[in-house]
Amino acid sequence: MTVQSIRCLTKLTYALAVSTILLMGCAGALGGLVKMYPGSERPASEVSVIKCGFSLVILAVDSSRTSHAKPNFCEYALLPGKHSFRVRIEKQGVGFSWVQKGDQVVEYDLKAGKSYGLHAFEDKKSPGLWTISITDPVTDKIVPLKQVNLQ
Repeated sequence: MTVQSIRCLTKLTYALAVSTILLMGCAGALGGLVKMYPGSERPASEVSVIKCGFSLVILAVDSSRTSHAKPNFCEYALLPGKHSFRVRIEKQGVGFSWVQKGDQVVEYDLKAGKSYGLHAFEDKKSPGLWTISITDPVTDKIVPLKQVNLQ
């Protein structure tokens, strides 16, 4: 093994170690459940959980701004009841990223002890037409909340 190949291997090992540490830190910061209600922490049976799903970021719950996260990487614990969600559609693919200008507001009534996901799906037959939906574990259905034409 040459000195040059050893240096290259050392640099590669260092880069891999740094990348692993950064990814672990991001997963902890983005993947944790964030309490969005006043008072002390409550048991899971008394709160509702809302998650960022496919192509959607939750910017605010009711009037409280959330920490910015990426689609699929946010979870917020809320008290049950009707809540308003300010969301933004973000589309990511291989080699590109697209973010909606402006944002949308949707509402939904959450039940205690349940976990919901907010998603945005683009209509395959009508590019630019998006449907914001919520997965409802009570009805076991995907419930459309709002259609948005972003063309």
